[in-house]
Amino acid sequence: MPCCHNQDMLPPQFYWVALAPSGAMEAYALQAIKPIYGSTTALKFAIVSEIFKYLSIQNPFRPERLFEKISMKAIIAKQVPLSAVAMIIAVLLTFPVGADAQTGRDFFGPLQQMLVKDGFEETAVSSLFRNPNVYFDITNISRFFSHRESRLNYDQFITDSAISKARRYMETYQADLEGAEKTYAVEREVITAIILVETQLGTIVGNRSVFNSLSSLASLLDPAVREQVWREIQNPINLSKGDFDAWAARKSKWAYAELKSFLQYTQREAINPTDINGSIAGALGIAQFMPSSIIAYAKDGDSDGRVDLFNHADAIASIASYLKHYGWKPGIDPKKAYDVVFHYNRSSYYVNTILEIAERLKN
Repeated sequence: MPCCHNQDMLPPQFYWVALAPSGAMEAYALQAIKPIYGSTTALKFAIVSEIFKYLSIQNPFRPERLFEKISMKAIIAKQVPLSAVAMIIAVLLTFPVGADAQTGRDFFGPLQQMLVKDGFEETAVSSLFRNPNVYFDITNISRFFSHRESRLNYDQFITDSAISKARRYMETYQADLEGAEKTYAVEREVITAIILVETQLGTIVGNRSVFNSLSSLASLLDPAVREQVWREIQNPINLSKGDFDAWAARKSKWAYAELKSFLQYTQREAINPTDINGSIAGALGIAQFMPSSIIAYAKDGDSDGRVDLFNHADAIASIASYLKHYGWKPGIDPKKAYDVVFHYNRSSYYVNTILEIAERLKN
């Protein structure tokens, strides 16, 4: 077949390209194009390399996102046949969701088997991981490595403006705060301080898929997945292979436990797990509870029969329940108060900020 049939050109107004990592897509694309271009190897490589040269997004762990509108002027200039792009897309459509585009290996396969073994219904688990919104979030894993509490700007929460907003919050949710104070004997000021620091009074609750974050981290339990992730992110994280393996082994075990709690919670409350966003660690809601804390301490603050951490009444009651469990009581001394809040977030920067805000709100 001739390389450039006029009726098979990619029209200039359509700048579509299949999205996958360059190495994997090139291999599969060449395999797909071979029947079209026969043995014209140089031409095939030229076409494919131009496609990857102008990709604006590279996410090897989300091959189901097949299209992005980007500038493809060079491809058009080379007169890439639409059939070639179509063949690339056709091959990529065979990749399973959650699979590594480079090898076709399913990152979530071992994780799904573990969930079924631990009592989750196989059909439900399989259906969940086939959801088009579910993918292996390597970007989030990389961010999780670089997160440090000490780098956060806690001073922003003790400005006059922040304290004024917190006081207005206490006025708005006075009834809920009073109810929590009466039920759990936890002062409204410390509850408000936590909500201010965690989510800026419920206005910033995180934009990462909790399910994807926890599933991706939990998948590192599989040594093969761990090895692949190491190859992808070793440069930015500045860790030795030994340190990475130790971190991955510890965090994947923790994430798997949190994932199971998350699925138990969403099943109990009849929530689609893929609909909930949160932090890079999988904390969610106004109170930024981890799923295991939701199971253990979260409360129905407005008595509507549901526990919804995106509801202020429920978040307020849940924080009070958590602090009471760890020993908060009226007239608590500063040392004990520090220890209790430290359970909420194991950062001295965090704890000192919470206690300072609470003191200012009291005064």
